[in-house]
Order: sequence, then C-alpha cells, then structure tokens
Amino acid sequence: MSTTKIISDIAAIRAAALENLLTTTDAELRQEAREDGENLDETAIQMKSAMREAAASALRERMAKSKSQSRQKLSARPPSFARPAVDRIKELVQDLFARDQSLGLAFRDGKRQSDADWQSLYDDLVAIGAIKSADDGL
Repeated sequence: MSTTKIISDIAAIRAAALENLLTTTDAELRQEAREDGENLDETAIQMKSAMREAAASALRERMAKSKSQSRQKLSARPPSFARPAVDRIKELVQDLFARDQSLGLAFRDGKRQSDADWQSLYDDLVAIGAIKSADDGL
C-alpha cells in the first residue's frame, strides 16, 4: 500500500468520524459517555481548566513577545533630543502629573528617585507624547 493511499484512507476515516460526530445529538453523546463510565462533570471541569490554561499561556507568550519588541525598539534608538537639566525634568514631570490626574506612577519601595530614574521617566513621557521635547512640554 502506497503512502498516498494510506494518507487518503486516513483522511476518509477522519471525515467519516467527524460527520458521525456532527450528526450525533448531545443527548446521544452524553448517553455514550455515561455508558463508557465517564464523569461528564469532571470532564467539563478538566476541559474548562485546559482551555483557560491554553488561553493564559497564549496571552503570556504574546505579552513576552510584545515586551521584547518594545525593549528592542527602545534600546535600539537613543533619544533624538537633548534633555533639559534634571531639575527642569523634575518640574516638567511634576507639572504633568498635577495637570493630568489619569497618569500614575509607582516608586520603588518609596525611596528617592535617582537622576537616571527621572531622565528615564522623562524619556518615556516624551516617547508616548505626554511631554513634547521641543518646547519642554509647555
């Protein structure tokens, strides 16, 4: 028997099985499962759990890929603008947060931010368009 014939036979069997499944009513499927000794409630719980885990896994993978792409874009492109002095950056950022209550920020362990932290925050705010570098956000 040739490989092509085997593949064709398997495809025909699969098509017939799917057709049989699609024409079988829910009541008949439940009855067959009970006759086979399957616990439908347990099977439903397992399927629900497996589907949630698959969805969560796909979302985690998508998030990791997105984060990786974002990091690559940010690290590949140095700031194309001259930053103001750190004191001016602090003023701009604090003014922006005072004006736009929808913005939020979490500080690490409530500790004082370094100059590099302020510069990085400024760069991020310029990158998302919250602060315009050309006119220092004014």
